[in-house]
Amino acid sequence: MKFKLTLLTAIALLTVVATARAQEHQPSLPKGAVIGMPVRLGDKVILIPEPEGFEEATSQFESFKARTETTEAPQNDVLAAHLPAGDCELLRKGSTLTYNFFTKVSVMKTVRELPISPAEMAAGVDDYRKHVGAYLDPDGPMLKELEKRIEAGLTRLDAKETKIDFGKPQQLGEFEIRPDLNSFLMLITLKSNSGGTEQTIPMLATTSFVRVKERVIFVYCFMKYGSQADIDKIKKFATKWTNSILEANR
Repeated sequence: MKFKLTLLTAIALLTVVATARAQEHQPSLPKGAVIGMPVRLGDKVILIPEPEGFEEATSQFESFKARTETTEAPQNDVLAAHLPAGDCELLRKGSTLTYNFFTKVSVMKTVRELPISPAEMAAGVDDYRKHVGAYLDPDGPMLKELEKRIEAGLTRLDAKETKIDFGKPQQLGEFEIRPDLNSFLMLITLKSNSGGTEQTIPMLATTSFVRVKERVIFVYCFMKYGSQADIDKIKKFATKWTNSILEANR
């Protein structure tokens, strides 16, 4: 098997929510100028369209890019991350965000240039299903090691001690299962202490494994959880976006 799929990346990026600061202003892109971001993966160019109502933010805000990369799993490369257009406008004004809703796309470094067959992707997804309990065990070595690595990175980035506790992530099942696409949903209650400021934030996270042009990318959506309606909302959003990615790369 060329790769093993894991949700630890999704958990890691949630620390953006609890430790984010105001971002510096940078020039905005011309409105409507970017339909999608082209990314080269070996001899393939993958187009990552922006979700409706969102903007690619790592290309506009260096602080957001640095925080996104700091909270990424070390085996992955970040390809893109998106914020609602309204949030991007707030960042241009120097405001602090609530991070109620954001996204990210990444790829495993070891296979970003390698073709992945439908059978290999299916095997990787099945391997994840079998081992997800170990991945999400709050007392297991994977989650503990991830917490330590993220704490060290954010402490260095923000110049103040940061502590992270992912609690016990809850699996909420699969909601999109078909060729070239598998989507999962979980709920994480994130606790953080950054320079003495404590926060507890429940977050929904979707993780989609998308096979486009013989490459597999990881597509994530994150939303603060308030009610059952949010579960339906994030699943519909993720489904629409992942389908647009597949369609853009046919």
